[in-house]
Amino acid sequence: MDESVLLDLLECPVCLERLDASAKVLPCQHTFCRRCLQGILGSRGELRCPECRTLVECAVDELPSNILLVRLLDGIKQRPRRAGSGAGVCTNGMSGAVARAHGSGTRDQGTPG
Repeated sequence: MDESVLLDLLECPVCLERLDASAKVLPCQHTFCRRCLQGILGSRGELRCPECRTLVECAVDELPSNILLVRLLDGIKQRPRRAGSGAGVCTNGMSGAVARAHGSGTRDQGTPG
């Protein structure tokens, strides 16, 4: 899976900010940031899932954290940053964007691209 696709999945669907360890998983298994859930509860007086409208019958702070999400976020923080999405591909000294535009890769390294 492309890293940018994975990072998009780690965004709160309400505010589009990166989820963090305070994100809560609802009984319907949808996950949102704690701040958005508290905002919804405060403005409407009840909490329904913003995606499927399932009623949540407990306080936001009583909802569990999404353990898988927390582990993914920890893994992303600990992993060294890669230069561009073409990491692992020989670029023959070109920047990642230039190498992709020229089609440089690991095949035919001995011939000009």
